[in-house]
Amino acid sequence: MTETSNGLESPEAALRRGAEHLAELHPDLDAQLIERIVFESHATLARGARIRQHLPPLALKFAADRLVALKVAEARPAGAPLRVLVESIRNDGISQMAAAFLNALGEGRVEALSAALNPADEVLRTVIDVMAEDGVPLTESYPKPVTDDVARAADVIVTMLIEHPFEQQPGQRIVAWDFDDPAGLSTDEVRRIRDRVRRQVVEFLESRG
Repeated sequence: MTETSNGLESPEAALRRGAEHLAELHPDLDAQLIERIVFESHATLARGARIRQHLPPLALKFAADRLVALKVAEARPAGAPLRVLVESIRNDGISQMAAAFLNALGEGRVEALSAALNPADEVLRTVIDVMAEDGVPLTESYPKPVTDDVARAADVIVTMLIEHPFEQQPGQRIVAWDFDDPAGLSTDEVRRIRDRVRRQVVEFLESRG
């Protein structure tokens, strides 16, 4: 194991160990491809990050999502959940709410991810607080960039105050949900946004039957 001067595992060693674990989970994928996606994911997150000590575990989560998307894009089994990608400017507020509600209320029929054109460092504290109040915690959520592989694997792309940055795929649907940006708003105002996002998600799920 490679260690830093303070005795902790170096980021590179943590990423390589994580890539090995992901290769065990995805034996049908090339191990070198998995390692490349892991390090690419880390570099992508690091470009805009001011706080870097937690980047390796976030990069491994990001890479895991991308690997699943890669496999989904190649083959979709019958009865697979609807894959929804929610995109926003910073992925620190409304897109996190929407994806969390889609996963929580979809009852296994939906798998939702969220991403950003220009990711923030972290999810807004008010957003975390009001979602926890509603019983939908965002403890594992973090801002991340939109990538072409994840976008290609989505059945539905929900844009929030932006335009989708990649070419629309055959059979893919793009819908726009417009909500106020919660950044800088009071807790009561963010609660009202949360409730509107929840209603929009419920309408979306009901329209799917």
